[in-house]
Amino acid sequence: MANIENDHIALCKKLLEEKFSFGNGHGHTQKDLEQLSSYIEEHTGYYISLSTLKRVWKGGYKTQPQLATLNALVQVLGYKNWQDFKLQHRKPIATEDKNSPRSKTPLYVAAGIVVVLVVVLAFSFGESGASTVKIDGPVTFTANKTVAKGVPNTFIFNYDLSHVQADSFFIQQSWNAFRRERIDPKKSVYTSIYHESGYHRAKLIANGDVIATQPVHIISDGWEPHVYYTEADDRYIDFKGESFIADSMLHLSMDLLKKRGVDTSRHFMSRISHSDEYGVSSDTFTFRTRLRSDHALDSNCPWMNVILVTTENIFSVGMVGKGCETGASYKLGEIFKSGKDNNLSKLGADLYDWNDLEIRVKDKKATIFINGEEAYNELFKEDLGNIMGLGYIFEGTGSIQFVQLKNAEGEISFEDDFGAKQ
Repeated sequence: MANIENDHIALCKKLLEEKFSFGNGHGHTQKDLEQLSSYIEEHTGYYISLSTLKRVWKGGYKTQPQLATLNALVQVLGYKNWQDFKLQHRKPIATEDKNSPRSKTPLYVAAGIVVVLVVVLAFSFGESGASTVKIDGPVTFTANKTVAKGVPNTFIFNYDLSHVQADSFFIQQSWNAFRRERIDPKKSVYTSIYHESGYHRAKLIANGDVIATQPVHIISDGWEPHVYYTEADDRYIDFKGESFIADSMLHLSMDLLKKRGVDTSRHFMSRISHSDEYGVSSDTFTFRTRLRSDHALDSNCPWMNVILVTTENIFSVGMVGKGCETGASYKLGEIFKSGKDNNLSKLGADLYDWNDLEIRVKDKKATIFINGEEAYNELFKEDLGNIMGLGYIFEGTGSIQFVQLKNAEGEISFEDDFGAKQ
């Protein structure tokens, strides 16, 4: 039985490596596992530490990984849980021909889905409940910002690790593992600069385990567009002081991109965000927007992602060009669906034309409308708190013509038509 279980684990790892293009087909790297950890946490609400993933990928288990760990791993592959995965692979195919053709999600699609900004507080300490981290008292972790709103913004983190024994300690700004910085456990203060507004969750990490989290809310000074080439970039290219709202839309023109030094010969993405205290519960709300992709890259498979950041998680809808529906996705509450293993054809559209997107939630029943037609609906269970931020991610660049957020009473809490009514 153990050998069969190990075969299923090997198959699971193989499928994850293919889905996320580990090492470009040449084995996994630590960075691959870090990004997988962030992706799992964002889309399942379950935190798997880097050390746990390393043990899973190393194999040769003295004890099997926790069932919750296995459930989270297969959920990002589109299965309900570990049992569902095993039932659908009764005959383990981990040893099948390595040259057999498989459809792979392009790395840029995975990046476009992962890119947003939010995690949950749940965490574990390894696959069998054991950990190399020892805690014998309270752990202090607080944060204070130096600027009321806008970026750049320095946060002063105060921490007390006197009751923690571990080999290494870090503070990570958000879900993004590239924003992780080593700290001295003998000290008590560390400062870190945020270059993007929004609702983040800073993590205090010992070895590979999250031992404390701290909400970090930076209210934006209006809309904030950024361009970046990869999530590993130390700084994004911002457009502070520039005019990017004209002709009744928010738009990054080619002239503006060149002015800010964007290398349009490289593959790049843009992220446009707005964050505030909207006072809108995620249990019941209506969000409407009109948007399109621009021809900055003229991609064969363009994509764009709309994200609503809450105090606990996110809602997201990832639309793609017609024929590229394998890269589509949505996340409604704790429910995540990928076009890789679900029929999300209604999220395929002509992205270079204007598209109307609506997310309507009533008593935790969420419905997605595309151009006025109902596309998908889900009934979620988790309490995701209030909506704290709005985000748009485009491959290349995109334009936004209208944004509206209504509360449970149908009152407009936020709206922007970018001057169309003036």
